[in-house]
Amino acid sequence: MSPLIKVFLVFFLIIVLLRKKVGLGATMMAATFVLGTFFGLNPLVTSQQLFLTLLDPSTMGLILSLVLIMILESIMRQTGMLRTMTDSIFELPWNPRLLIVSIPAIIGLLPSAGGARFSAPLVDQATRNRSFTPEKRVFINYWFRHMWEFSLPLYPGLLLSAHISGISLSAILMWQWPFSIVFAILGYWYVFHIGQAKDDPSDPACSKTNRVFANLLKIGSLTWPLWVTVMLVLLHVQIALSLTIVLLLLIIQKKYSLRSVWQTLLEPLTLRIVLLTWGTMAFKDVLEVSGAVEQVSSAFNNIGIHPIAALILLPLLIGILTGLVQACIGVSFPLVMALVEPSASYVMLAYVAGVSGVMLSPVHLCFILTVEYFKADFIKSYRPLFVPTLLIVLFSTVVFKIFAY
Repeated sequence: MSPLIKVFLVFFLIIVLLRKKVGLGATMMAATFVLGTFFGLNPLVTSQQLFLTLLDPSTMGLILSLVLIMILESIMRQTGMLRTMTDSIFELPWNPRLLIVSIPAIIGLLPSAGGARFSAPLVDQATRNRSFTPEKRVFINYWFRHMWEFSLPLYPGLLLSAHISGISLSAILMWQWPFSIVFAILGYWYVFHIGQAKDDPSDPACSKTNRVFANLLKIGSLTWPLWVTVMLVLLHVQIALSLTIVLLLLIIQKKYSLRSVWQTLLEPLTLRIVLLTWGTMAFKDVLEVSGAVEQVSSAFNNIGIHPIAALILLPLLIGILTGLVQACIGVSFPLVMALVEPSASYVMLAYVAGVSGVMLSPVHLCFILTVEYFKADFIKSYRPLFVPTLLIVLFSTVVFKIFAY
């Protein structure tokens, strides 16, 4: 059997299990055993590799980082920092258009699962007296919620891409931060320059001119854990150490009890994060030790697929099929990084394609929750995603051609 067919069958298994609502961690574990069997590893050898993966310092570091991110998100949510942050935004006397798109963008600073459902009521409030269709409200909430996916090191997909490719997180961020800006500009262009009614000049958000400085200071004081983490990573401080420093300072500032931290660690979500990371890294390792990576790379070469084309198309397609960035990166990166000599520019190209695929996925949880909240038409909400998303992929290709060669 062709190695490409074997890998395709494993991908198909992953998609079926995810459609059956099996957790991503359990799905990746099952896919790892099937992958090992297809490429000549008996279950005992695969099981041994699973434990070797878990004991690997890079896996432990990745798990620690993701758990610390979960604790950070929990503290900021439980102490009301996130809610106060969004309330302060409503007090700023800026253009109503910026107010509308900033709400999901602010919520998106924390990569909580299904976070679009949290920002949807706030977007609804900000657009209540305007002529937005439900479908356009869906676009606002869904699109701007994900603008940080390319550049904020709190997102698991970025951490996975760094671990799998072996490229430093700071180097990846330096290549990818412009995509958050382009992503926001494309979204703004679609919302406000394609058939949208003019703003109502009497909007109350425009008339609030007092306490501007106080509100800006408040927003800065509430977002400091995020920006300090980013700065430390860009200064080449390891993400786990950066998060530990920020969390200790935040716990002291908020007088947050260690008992509450412990309760967060005991939540089922913690176990899901551990299984997800373990399963994803085990899948990568079994791809390598079984020889699957080399066989698939040779198969790509034999059928004449250019490595750059594979670098874009494989993450894009897996992203569309799974609707999960972690699954997309965990499945596609071990394969596509084997086709090239890994560098930050190659990671950028594959990562942007993967995230774009996830944004186009009709099974993306954030998209489904947003459509459901606004009671919008699914097809009419889905159709506008294509042009700006494909423009992001095109932009990444142009950037790669200009700066990587």
